[in-house]
Amino acid sequence: MGRRGPSHSLAPEHLGEAASVAMLVVAIGGVAIFIAGVAIAVAGLTMGSHFNGSTPPPNLSSLGYGQLLGGAGLGLFGLVLTGSAAALLVDLPRSRMIAIVTAAATAALSAGASALLAGDTRRDPILLSALVLAFVVFGGAAAVLIRTRR
Repeated sequence: MGRRGPSHSLAPEHLGEAASVAMLVVAIGGVAIFIAGVAIAVAGLTMGSHFNGSTPPPNLSSLGYGQLLGGAGLGLFGLVLTGSAAALLVDLPRSRMIAIVTAAATAALSAGASALLAGDTRRDPILLSALVLAFVVFGGAAAVLIRTRR
């Protein structure tokens, strides 16, 4: 039996193993955030259907604006995250810094939202767990992207 040569990684050479995993985390998280943003925006658009069979409130036409705008903003943020990961994949100039900033911003926003939710008396444990998980995952991705500079 002869010796086998070194195995080749599927990770892009300009990134390395750890940074390519972090890039994948940012891309998948960005797509998930985009999908959540679209779902929230659609829920805001269809607010009137929640009151079928009952008397709707007098301000029904303005009830869904917050969800619509928040969902659109969240969807846009998800696209920025996904785009930063795609730019890092194709090695565009300054793409690593943009990916680090967007991942760190996501971690900071998740930490802030989880702190606000933890102080609420009627907190949702599933949402709180998801926010803490997002903080850990995106914070870890930002840390790995910072440490694995080539």
